[in-house]
Amino acid sequence: MFKVEWDKETGGVRLSTSNSKDTLGVSPRPVFFEELDLLKLDKLGWSYPRCKEPLLWACNKQYYYCGDLVFEVKGANIYDEPTIFFAKGKEKQALQPVDVQIMLERCTDEMFLVESEAIEFIRDVYVQYSSARKSVEKVKANQIDFEVLVANIEKRTKQKMAIVKQDCDSFDIMPLENAKQEGKRTYATTKIDVFLASFSGGKDSQVVLDLCTRAIPPQAFEVIYSDTGYELPTSLTLYDDVQKYYKELYPELRFRTARNHENVLNYWDKIGTPSDTHRWCCSVMKTAPLHKLLKIEGSNKQAKVLVFEGSRAEESNRRATYERIGKGVKHSNVINARPIFNWNTTEVFLYMLKHNISFNEAYRVGKPRVGCLICPFSSEWDDMIVNKCFPNELKPFIERLEEWSKMRGVANLNDYIKGHKWKLRASAKFMSGVVSSVTFSTSAKKLIAKCTNYHTNLENWLPILGDCVFSHKSDKTIGEIRIKKDVYPFEIIYNNQDYQFILSNITDVVLIGNVKRVIYKSAYCIQCEACEVECPTGALSIYPHFEVNQSKCIHCYKCLSFHERGCIVADSLSMAQEINLMKMTGISGYGTFGLREEWLSEFFVWQNDFWKNHALGTKQVPSLKAWLKDSLFIDEKARITPFGEYLASIYQDNPDLIWEVIWINLSSCSPLVQWFINNVKTESSYSKNSLLDLYGEQFQEGKTTFEYALGALFNLFASSPIGEQFSQKIELTKTEYKRSVYNDLSREAVAYSLYKYAEVVGTKSLRVSDLYQQDCKQGVYREFGISKTALECQLRSLNSDPNRVLIAELNMGLDSITLRDDLNALEALKILTE
Repeated sequence: MFKVEWDKETGGVRLSTSNSKDTLGVSPRPVFFEELDLLKLDKLGWSYPRCKEPLLWACNKQYYYCGDLVFEVKGANIYDEPTIFFAKGKEKQALQPVDVQIMLERCTDEMFLVESEAIEFIRDVYVQYSSARKSVEKVKANQIDFEVLVANIEKRTKQKMAIVKQDCDSFDIMPLENAKQEGKRTYATTKIDVFLASFSGGKDSQVVLDLCTRAIPPQAFEVIYSDTGYELPTSLTLYDDVQKYYKELYPELRFRTARNHENVLNYWDKIGTPSDTHRWCCSVMKTAPLHKLLKIEGSNKQAKVLVFEGSRAEESNRRATYERIGKGVKHSNVINARPIFNWNTTEVFLYMLKHNISFNEAYRVGKPRVGCLICPFSSEWDDMIVNKCFPNELKPFIERLEEWSKMRGVANLNDYIKGHKWKLRASAKFMSGVVSSVTFSTSAKKLIAKCTNYHTNLENWLPILGDCVFSHKSDKTIGEIRIKKDVYPFEIIYNNQDYQFILSNITDVVLIGNVKRVIYKSAYCIQCEACEVECPTGALSIYPHFEVNQSKCIHCYKCLSFHERGCIVADSLSMAQEINLMKMTGISGYGTFGLREEWLSEFFVWQNDFWKNHALGTKQVPSLKAWLKDSLFIDEKARITPFGEYLASIYQDNPDLIWEVIWINLSSCSPLVQWFINNVKTESSYSKNSLLDLYGEQFQEGKTTFEYALGALFNLFASSPIGEQFSQKIELTKTEYKRSVYNDLSREAVAYSLYKYAEVVGTKSLRVSDLYQQDCKQGVYREFGISKTALECQLRSLNSDPNRVLIAELNMGLDSITLRDDLNALEALKILTE
């Protein structure tokens, strides 16, 4: 909230309301003697007291004493110590502790404002939602669900709305900004069952807990700590100390601990390591146990929970986009309130120093953030500290990584582990007990699934989809699923632990996706409970006994839609298994050359005669043919296609459109580009080495061929608008790039992409939301990362054409797209460009 400057007199910091030449660009954290001991500065001629107060401050890995840079550290990882680079003349220092008392006195006014605002926020949120019961009764009397109305209006107007109380004691809805300007109190009609201060052992959750005790009655909320099995010993000790401290002050304050019923390493054996694409540990070890603990007593129903949490905007670009009050962010029944959302790191530590709140000892040894023992998102600096300070607790995880690495034939174990290469998507091949598999096929309005070694009975899962009727025979079950007014006959043929499932009369793409998710659940469920806590009615029970209570199930599909394949285990393992059975073929033809603008221009001029008269090298010709073929411009004999002829005729007038169409075609016809768009998500960074590592994790063969093809793809990015202009390869550093959003996609390309997507899914009735589903592997969002707002803008434009190629119904919450039955992709493109 405030700017930070050095206070050289105290050795500390000052807070300021305005920028100046002394303002720091990074919020510093305090540094204690334990961290200096870890860096062995006491053996390098430095002297310092072993005191409670901070001695230095750190901005990232630069260390400051009384406002002067004294040294910088580089190169630490789980096995290697950092290298220390001293500032000139600072090689040996005799340190004095920060004068904390005077520093805090000088920050009194600023900290008072920071604290007061946070306390007022907590109190206002609590009052707003604790009085919701009365609001609910009044709203019920009028038979109006104001919160549903608010949600609908926000969708339609694209602005935040609020429920307010008018002078006549009635409720109304108005823009949130107007409500603030008029000084009106906003209301909620969501009845909260539990107010919660979520405790993680980190500084932010400690501060939020302390603020809550100062803002609201202690009997009005509770504290829950999620013991994930990855916890630092210092976090567990701190939680014990925190309980003792606050129970003495507030005996009514309730503390609980949430744990999964299974050991985390057992899940490693069943699911594989957590990875940068499969963060199953957060859902399975933290979120699921927490929300299961919060179920309404005497029922299996999820409680409505308001969580005061310590998320801060400064922590990451992603968190900076959060709302201060988030409704249904991860779970529909949870509201997240963030009292210190706008605080910086320094303000958090100043609060703890001011109120004498005990630090997690991990901060004192140098961890900038307190988290898990091992994490795919931890820094190499964090890994170094954990291995030095908690080697016994870390050892079982490292041993498991080493064991799997040896089985995979990894050449250099140390480099593999310290370089975080284990965090790439794990292969299922070397995990014990991983033998389930699912394959799908479709024919004549039928979905056929073959499942081997299923874990749970499919018949128990099918009622999630709709009302079911079963008829059992010796090795077969036949029946029907009624979903709304439609009836779908099915047949299950069993063969020991395998089955074949045949569902008839099905054409709806969304329903097919949900049926597939149910089958994945049947095949892979290991009772992790992640989906159980998504059920709003308590119909689904996973552990200790699996059951779908049909009298409670409202077929909301939240237990299916929460994850890409409806099951965390299926998402982690089935993808790895499918990949191991595959080999990326058809990419060797690219050689090392991409499709270049000058080559395409010349080919469009000369067309079939190009091959008789060109200046390309002998290795460039096969590359060009491979790219043109996958772009649908030439046939097997390298003759230009009618599609290629038409695009050649409009190339000079609209070259960007042609390149947009090329990328759309490559996304469906090129295995290399398909792999790229499905493994490098929009707004994520990548490097050539990271993609090579990812390929090596997924495929058993062909790494050299892939490396050449990847070079060709990078050359395509550099030699055409696809790279920088279309945001597929934006340079961050010399070796690191970012795949970003491309919102300037032409309306013609949008229509062409939709028609190509319709060919894949087999229907011309589409929905905007389907294109943004996690399991949608093709389509305009997967190809370009276009935002939903930008896409809808182009759809409205296309919808307003006199001879329109599609109908888009986007008002009042609708998001349907209907393509013309008499057109294909090329014909639609011709209408829009002629």
